Amino acid sequence: MTDWPRWRRHLQQIGERRLLILSGSEAWAMARAVTLGGENRLWVGQAPPGLESQAAGKIQRCLGREYDTLVYNAYSGLHPDAFGALLGTVTAGGLVLLLCPPLADWPGYADPDLARYVAQPEQAAGLESRFIRRFVSLLRQDPQVLLWQQGSRPPALPALPDTPWQRRRDRHGCLNQEQRQALARVLRAARRRQPLVLTADRGRGKSSLLGLAAARLLDAGYRVLLTAPSPAATARALEHSSQRLSFIAPDALLARLPPADLLLVDEAAAIPTPMLLNLARRYCCIFASTEHGYEGTGLGFQLKFQPALARLAPNWQKYHLDTPARWSPRDPLEPLVFRLLALDADPPAPPVGGVLNFRYVCRQQLEDDDLLLQQVFGLLTLAHYQTRPSDLRQLLDAPGLTLALACREQTPVAAALLVREGKLDPALGQAVWRGQRRPRGHLLPQSLAFHGGFREAGDFSYRRIMRIVVHPHCQQQGIGSRLLSWLKQQGGADFLGTSFGASPDLLRFWQHNDFRAVRVGLVADTVSGLHAAMMLWPCSRPAHRVLPAWRGQFSANLAYYREGLLQALPEAWWQSLQLCPPLPMPALDTAIAWGFAFAQRDLMADQAVLARVALAATPLTPLDGKQQALLHALLSPGATPVGVAADYGLPGQKAAVRQLRTIIQHFFPCPHTPCPDC
Repeated sequence: MTDWPRWRRHLQQIGERRLLILSGSEAWAMARAVTLGGENRLWVGQAPPGLESQAAGKIQRCLGREYDTLVYNAYSGLHPDAFGALLGTVTAGGLVLLLCPPLADWPGYADPDLARYVAQPEQAAGLESRFIRRFVSLLRQDPQVLLWQQGSRPPALPALPDTPWQRRRDRHGCLNQEQRQALARVLRAARRRQPLVLTADRGRGKSSLLGLAAARLLDAGYRVLLTAPSPAATARALEHSSQRLSFIAPDALLARLPPADLLLVDEAAAIPTPMLLNLARRYCCIFASTEHGYEGTGLGFQLKFQPALARLAPNWQKYHLDTPARWSPRDPLEPLVFRLLALDADPPAPPVGGVLNFRYVCRQQLEDDDLLLQQVFGLLTLAHYQTRPSDLRQLLDAPGLTLALACREQTPVAAALLVREGKLDPALGQAVWRGQRRPRGHLLPQSLAFHGGFREAGDFSYRRIMRIVVHPHCQQQGIGSRLLSWLKQQGGADFLGTSFGASPDLLRFWQHNDFRAVRVGLVADTVSGLHAAMMLWPCSRPAHRVLPAWRGQFSANLAYYREGLLQALPEAWWQSLQLCPPLPMPALDTAIAWGFAFAQRDLMADQAVLARVALAATPLTPLDGKQQALLHALLSPGATPVGVAADYGLPGQKAAVRQLRTIIQHFFPCPHTPCPDC
């Protein structure tokens, strides 16, 4: 390593980057990283005392910047989304230092990131990571990856090509022909007031182009605004506009609506789709974004936002940048990260016809057959807008996850991901119902118990369909429904269930397959703009017996929320939702009201029930006039504790909820009364 500085300079001259693995104890690896890292360095994960570090789950502010060295401490957890996105911030001549345990031991290391894929922390104990094993295998196969193992001599520095990388800006500030064409497209779109979507992988100079275009347009007298998910994401655009632009957050922009001839939207995929569409309705927009889905939003931008933009502005244009601007096209690091995270997974074209067969695929089969893994992950990526690299790790590592495939001639054309939930410990189930515990996972039983108020929900077993996808070339052929029919025949739980963003089309699909709604989210998802719907199909006799009662209670609650929090939903949405007649259960209502008064149940989830109880029952101890007014205000359809607190001069929503708990206690004999029917 005595030639290290000269080798790094040569690496910069040819415009390439390299990955160096520091494999050994964490203290040894950190000490080596300190000496090799340089000044312009981003350290992710645990760092030595005195060095600034960034948590892998909070990298958003780093993505608009450039670094000479990325130090990624995998002892703090290998977060696939962060690793993939941050490699794009490393400039030509840059180095990625990957700190990790000895490679043979790494798959069995207690990786903190595994906690995201299990319901209880103890489930991660002793897990062998198939994702890490595949990761290590691919690293070993790449001749450009340098490995320094503790106890061994430093790696010999490999010879580098002599061909220099030409990186000169032209008179317009562009680095290559593609950037010049993109700049011309942006300027033409601004003159014609024509929306433009500028897409590329990281390192192609999208943000710089926005700044260059802004400078030209400002010189021509245009009023130009710049927005992004965070101020840090605009650093490159501001730099190339000579700091003549100022950042304004998307929500502030929509609240104030300042006049402008053009709005530049950087890192657009990280902004919720409904907000992007609101911006497009009010401004002529240039949207710049990454589409590869490192953060799980790029594909949403492609599959959800762009079709909606086409309906809003049929004359919109799109331009894609392929040529790297931050490093040489010969750089080996980007192809490596694509292989490691299956970012280039591409499902094969499905056969036109043939027999459809169904089967389960276990994680071991996916590990043993990387072609099958690529086909499956490519299918998930192609057909679902929220697929991200972390889903690859979940597919390989998450316990309780099941993959079902529909294949034609051994080619996957549809897939369903299922996870086992339920059968909670009775004490845990009761604590969830009371609002005192929210363990990770178990979405269906937890939501049914806490939001729906169904105390027995935790006693049942569920197979939740996390995702079901059909290859776009095979859609509208009934394949998704046939896959669901096959899953129903497999049994294995009391309920098959699902939770999804409830568009009318999706509601009709699930209801056509005899799934019935038992919950609707009261707040729309920030990415899709849709309210979540939870639906069940009963597999066992106990499930068949209890589901009608749950549906009757749900219908009664929904009738209340339709007058308030859900009143903005269009009539077409309500028409697509098949509901049974409202049939509240008085005993359950009483129990829920008790849980709100004396435990920690949620006001917005219980608002409909509390309104029924307050209307049907008489307080055992009288309420004064202020209490009666507050009770009526908080239980009126559409009321929120924030709004009521402001109207009544209360310090905030917590104070409003606290006072309502005290008021509801008046309907029960005393605080020590046991929960009804408990």
